[in-house]
Amino acid sequence: MSVFEFLSPGTTPFADISWRAIGIIGLIYFGSFFVRGTFGFGSGVPAILLGSYILEPHHAVLLLLTCSSISHAQFIGHGLRYADWGVAKVILIFLIPGVIGGVWVFRELSSAWLTLVLGVVISIIVAISFTDIMNKVSARTDIRSPWIAGALATCSGCIAGAVGAGANYLTAAYLRHACPTAHELRATGFTLSTVSIVGRVVVTSFAGLITPQMIAETIVLAPVVIAGGWLGARFFRALPGARFDVVFRVFLLMVSISVVGKGIWQVVDFVQMDAGSGP
Repeated sequence: MSVFEFLSPGTTPFADISWRAIGIIGLIYFGSFFVRGTFGFGSGVPAILLGSYILEPHHAVLLLLTCSSISHAQFIGHGLRYADWGVAKVILIFLIPGVIGGVWVFRELSSAWLTLVLGVVISIIVAISFTDIMNKVSARTDIRSPWIAGALATCSGCIAGAVGAGANYLTAAYLRHACPTAHELRATGFTLSTVSIVGRVVVTSFAGLITPQMIAETIVLAPVVIAGGWLGARFFRALPGARFDVVFRVFLLMVSISVVGKGIWQVVDFVQMDAGSGP
């Protein structure tokens, strides 16, 4: 039985899950957008990884995309005002082509393969964030070079388009060194994320992936998305150093590894079913 059965078919939000599952999704999104309000990025990984245990992976990716458009409406003014445009403008030029290519990959992947790719990509990105790779790069090259920013932006756009999350961890590792202050890093992160989200919304809409049901689900989740971002922005002002960031990345790494396991199991099951249906 649908929770919102009084609505017309095709527009019913969360038609196949219970009130309890909807409540869990709400909690996941509140926490995820609290993180985005705090750091300027980071909501995608927990929202998709945890949400994919309740929703089909493609559904989880697209729902985060539409909800993110609401969240970024809260912060785009701050981002445009305080972003480091010397860095941001180069990244933006290369970001959109990567997003378009990534959305094509997203459309072609099956649910089983998407789960596996999602877990692997995010695990690698989070693991890299614990290393000093960017320290070594910045010591040997001009970290603000257009070539470095462009390469990272293209990779980031592909990841964002394909798996819907984790791309900002790639650019954030760069921005931590390229932006002079945490304030500019956060504002630049907001700006880049907003452009990436707008690009993905346009491309996925033209591809017919954004449905009336998805829009209805976004409206249902809008209050917790806005509240989480609002509280996160205030927490930023009293952020207790780097300890929270380290704990958060450990948590993400553990969750992403669990999704890799889930993805492997789904792919194996998919391959076995495909072999069983053969001639």
